[in-house]
Amino acid sequence: MKNHLAGALLLSLIGGAAQAQLSAGTKLLTGSVGYNQIKQEIDSPFLPGNQKLEAKTALFNFNPSAGYFIADNLALGISAGVGLTKSNGYNYYNGQYGPVLVFSESKERALSAGAFGRYYKFVGDKVALYGQVQGGYQNIYRPGVRYNSLPGGIGRRNEGLYAGLLPGIVFFPTNNIGLELTLRGAAYNRLTNKPQNGSGEVKSTDTYFDFGFGLNDLNLGISLYLGRN
Repeated sequence: MKNHLAGALLLSLIGGAAQAQLSAGTKLLTGSVGYNQIKQEIDSPFLPGNQKLEAKTALFNFNPSAGYFIADNLALGISAGVGLTKSNGYNYYNGQYGPVLVFSESKERALSAGAFGRYYKFVGDKVALYGQVQGGYQNIYRPGVRYNSLPGGIGRRNEGLYAGLLPGIVFFPTNNIGLELTLRGAAYNRLTNKPQNGSGEVKSTDTYFDFGFGLNDLNLGISLYLGRN
């Protein structure tokens, strides 16, 4: 589906002659969805016949937004986000009679809310590039890791601020509907862990940058431009 959309965008880039715009007063409703699954085969010296173990990580995110064009091609608005990650794999630990193979499962849930600004640059009648700056609050929770499907231990919670810059391209099949391809882009995160009762953790704050400009970082989206002239 991503390849078909990219092809339509390219044809519009070649054929578009007149310059369009998104007029001040237009309302924007948009949302993007991303899904990625990563599999990895692991060699195990303890299994007969050179058998391999499989580790798998699945990631899903949904990001709705609503905005208002305060000037031609410039929108300000509010955004939210939900991200879910599930991983499973294998670990070894030294048991009483030698190495023991353990199946592990972990999950993560991320929620965010904030504001954004987006500027469009049209490159034809039906295609525009855009850049979006955003920032806000996020809350990330990780339940305790489960081993061999037994109940997990104490979970971990982090919360704090984020800021980001992401590029995108939008194709307009009609005047009021846009189909988007967006990269995860560059992000800044400042997170403080919230020690859970009995965890023995000390409160701390981490700051880090995150970059996503590969094919696996593409999100598909659809947008509505209400009141567009």
